[in-house]
Parts: sequence; structure tokens; C-alpha cells
Amino acid sequence: MSDRGSTRTVAVVAFVVVLGVAAAIWLPRWWEHRLYRQVEAVAGVDAPMKDGSVTDARRKIETGNTARAVEQSLGKASFAVRTEGTSVHEIWTYYYANGTLTVNLTDGIVQRLGVNYGAPRIQTSARR
Repeated sequence: MSDRGSTRTVAVVAFVVVLGVAAAIWLPRWWEHRLYRQVEAVAGVDAPMKDGSVTDARRKIETGNTARAVEQSLGKASFAVRTEGTSVHEIWTYYYANGTLTVNLTDGIVQRLGVNYGAPRIQTSARR
């Protein structure tokens, strides 16, 4: 009985060691790729292009509109950045084939609109 018990113990220990080595090799690489994808998202890599024209989109919104009204008119932004302090500041960027529309919001109200004509340069992932 002790031979059988020691064999089982050796098998369990060997399995745990193999599992530990596999985790030590795989987990750091997985974590690095996860962080890399998060950094790409913050930088706007592979942001989607919206259908339509930047001029038509600009006509749909005005300074003073609410964030909700903008989102209902144009949809979700291609890329968005938000900071919070005493007030909430957001920059929503909409990419169109013929240009880029930038919407600056403070506390959910449009403060400024910017239009840049010309094909937008959207970064693509280096990992593809």
C-alpha cells in the first residue's frame, strides 16, 4: 500500500511541477499581450471608420448640444478620451473617409467642434 501511495504522490507532484512550469512560461507572455492591447486601445489603434461624410456629420451637431444628442446623431465615436477632475472633459473623434470630426465636450455639453479634411491616418496594430 505504501508503494502505491508514494507512486501516486510522485505522479501528483510531477503534474503540479509541469503545470507550474507551463504557467511560468505562458502567463508572462499572456500578460504582456494583454497590456499591449490595452495600450493600443488607449492610443486609438484600429479605430473604426464611420460611414458618410465629415461635412454631413458636422451639419448634424452644434456647440451646446448634449453628449446624448451627439451620440444619437452620429453614433458612437471612433475614438474617445475622457478626463475627470472638477469637471469632466471628453474628446470624441469621428473618422470618415474624407476627414476627421473632433468634438470637445465639458460636462456632457459640446464646447468646440473641429473638422480636418483629408483621409485620416489611423494607426494599425503592429501585431497583426
